Amino acid sequence: MKPENKKGFVYQQTFLARLIFIGVLFLIGIVITRFLIPIDITTISMFASMIVGTLIGTYLANVIFKSGDLIEEKSESLEDLVQDTIEKGKDFIEDIKTKDLEKEVEVKDENEAPEGEQKSARERLKDKGLL
Repeated sequence: MKPENKKGFVYQQTFLARLIFIGVLFLIGIVITRFLIPIDITTISMFASMIVGTLIGTYLANVIFKSGDLIEEKSESLEDLVQDTIEKGKDFIEDIKTKDLEKEVEVKDENEAPEGEQKSARERLKDKGLL
């Protein structure tokens, strides 16, 4: 590899280069394992599963590395964003509390006024002419 080339053996390579590198690596590992342990442990499905899992892992690692770099670059703006979100949440909770208190006061006012004007059941029946 040339010194100015930033690509590694697996990291930042194209899909085909990753597939070939990982496939050859696992093929060598399986051949060595077959000579050391003569039992038929490794099969084609295990070989394919290991390659696919490793490929998916390399792409996940790439995403994690890039997101880590992005978080480091924008850490100050992220802190401000989190603080703003927390403040908005506190304001929202206070608004909900004040609305609940206003509703409770209105409900109490509505309930208190009719209680003084109510007639007894006997008087209501007399008014209707049932007694």
